[in-house]
Amino acid sequence: MGKELGEAGARRRRSTASSSPHQLLFLLLAFAWLCSVAAAVDTDTLRLGDQLSPGKTLVSLPSGVFELGFYPPDPKQPSRLYLCIWYRDISPRTVVWVANRAAPATSASPSLALTDRGELRVLDGPANATAAPPVLWSSNTNSSRANYTAVIDDFGSLKVHGGGGGDGDGGDVLWDSFAHPTDTMLPGMKISVRTPGRGPKEQMLFTSWASPTDPSPGQYALGVDPAGSGQAYIWKNGSVKFWRSGQWNGVNFIGIPWRPLYMSGFKPSIDPLLGGTFYSYTATNTSLQRFVVLPDGTDICYMLQKASQEWETVWMQPSNECEHYAICGANAKCTAAQDGKAKCDCLKGFRPKILDQWNAGNWSQGCIRGPPLGCQVNQSGDGFLEIGNIKWPDFSYWVDTVSDETGCRNACLNNCSCGAYVYTTYAGCLAWGSDLIDLYELPTGAYTLHLKLPASELPKHHPVWKIATIASAVVLFILLACLFLWWKRGQNIKGAINRSWRSSARSQQNSAMLDISQSIRFDDDVEDGKSHELKVYTLDRIKAATCNFSDANKLGAGGFGPVYLGKFPGGEEVAVKRLCRNSGQGLEEFKNEVILIAKLQHRNLVRLLGCCIQGEEKILVYEYMPNKSLDAFLFSPEKQRLLDWRIRFDIIEGIARGLLYLHRDSRLRVVHRDLKASNILLDADMNPKISDFGMARIFGGDDNQFNTNRVVGTLHGDNGTKIRLRT
Repeated sequence: MGKELGEAGARRRRSTASSSPHQLLFLLLAFAWLCSVAAAVDTDTLRLGDQLSPGKTLVSLPSGVFELGFYPPDPKQPSRLYLCIWYRDISPRTVVWVANRAAPATSASPSLALTDRGELRVLDGPANATAAPPVLWSSNTNSSRANYTAVIDDFGSLKVHGGGGGDGDGGDVLWDSFAHPTDTMLPGMKISVRTPGRGPKEQMLFTSWASPTDPSPGQYALGVDPAGSGQAYIWKNGSVKFWRSGQWNGVNFIGIPWRPLYMSGFKPSIDPLLGGTFYSYTATNTSLQRFVVLPDGTDICYMLQKASQEWETVWMQPSNECEHYAICGANAKCTAAQDGKAKCDCLKGFRPKILDQWNAGNWSQGCIRGPPLGCQVNQSGDGFLEIGNIKWPDFSYWVDTVSDETGCRNACLNNCSCGAYVYTTYAGCLAWGSDLIDLYELPTGAYTLHLKLPASELPKHHPVWKIATIASAVVLFILLACLFLWWKRGQNIKGAINRSWRSSARSQQNSAMLDISQSIRFDDDVEDGKSHELKVYTLDRIKAATCNFSDANKLGAGGFGPVYLGKFPGGEEVAVKRLCRNSGQGLEEFKNEVILIAKLQHRNLVRLLGCCIQGEEKILVYEYMPNKSLDAFLFSPEKQRLLDWRIRFDIIEGIARGLLYLHRDSRLRVVHRDLKASNILLDADMNPKISDFGMARIFGGDDNQFNTNRVVGTLHGDNGTKIRLRT
């Protein structure tokens, strides 16, 4: 038995000894494979001593939306590699930033490295090679900090940090790719004339690719006017203007009336760190968005459709020939046909400079003034012709010595070199010289341009109108003569009726103001417990804020009457609701709305700032809701895409909170009785606020029903969903 065990043990030892070399070889191969896999795994942080080579990528934090790596955009030249940032999970690959766009890597093993001075370098070879490879691109960072790291955030920005804990999250940002864009603008970017580390006159430009597969700098570049007008331009070959946005009027660029852009928060801001004004925007929903300057000079906005994972074009400029810069030359207006073709016409009082070329369709030489201005020949009588729906001309200048439109008009009239002017509450007085460049008749409304003309070119009344006026006066005189005796007989009765009516109206108006002032108490029925002051505005002040209820300031209209955008001195924007005399909603509803909204203060109820009762005018002044009402989004195919489910849920929740406050948490227990989508207003952050309390009723503390003798609510073909109670 012992002998057999000994022989078995010897056989096992021989077998183990013979298999040991094979096991060792297998382990070595497995280890090498694991090392190669580990080397190819994506990382989220590049540190000092690391290098990024083809096959490895840097993934954005925290969600991995973007990816950085080497990529050949031209499939016909796979050896030409560029360091790019692209969307990680979108196919085909969509590049948003390129580092070495002017110098592609041609070696088989280029690399990205971070130096001990915090500088990113793209090398045409391994960073640890014995002979230093050529530097294709660098961030030109020169810092003395420690713990340098490079990371990408989920906005698509590559950043170099220094002086932190070395984890990529701490320390100062030493360099940011958002300050050095290529052809793509992403949400969160700031378009500025001046950026840190650049000269005071250098521009931040978005430069197109040379072709769809060649990321080298192309012919077209988008940027903000370095002269300080605030306009955006696309230049061709560095200096030739190709497209112009138009001036900023306080709400939008004159030449870009596309509302979703401004709902995304696209607006000018001042940043001391950037050294001036910049434009930026944020995405309104979770869909990915990007603006790209294409190789043909088109600036286009794409939005990713989640269902199909395809990019949809939602906006582009120029979209027709009239949007090409100065296509009609000077002093001519361009009108776009249905097919996008341009049609040029000289302005009133001007004629083609070269008639043969103009008739042949070559409008580049533009138009020149016909009869001279009176001031040019020592005559008087010059005036202004109003031109509506026009993109303001280029090369405007501010007249900062006037404060109203009358002063602006007089300043241009008294300056013989002034050819036109515009006055707005936001921009003040803008004027132009003798030549008006890049005029385009817009498809939607804009401010009116006042064109200066001699008296001979101004519209005159035709003699027929004079005859008609005289004839009308004669007929009216005869009619008055025939009715005089009848009027005389009933004078006493009619006078008594009028006096009684005026006395009643004044009494009712004074009673309403007394009821309003006595009914509002700001001590126990506000959400935050703080005192709120209701202002009483004069009619003159409201007229000044709304440019005398100008149609250009009109936001919309409802059963109560029109609503206007107002702007008080100091920049405060308000919504002015003006009672229409034939609206059917009278002083009782007006008083009801003032008292209710003033006493009920909640984040989901529209805030009433003040009111005005003067003569027959009854006006409410609210906080301004820039996104208007909910129905404008629900029933617009274009705007529906901006309401993702998160925004819809937040709106529903906000409305519910407002109703809960009205029905339960408020001491008054208010029933709105006219709740619908058009009475839900949205602020700049898409927060809902319930408005229009003219039909509301107040319950008693223990009541659960009330009776009414009036039919209320919206009963005529309204698309909005309505919430009604049996009254």
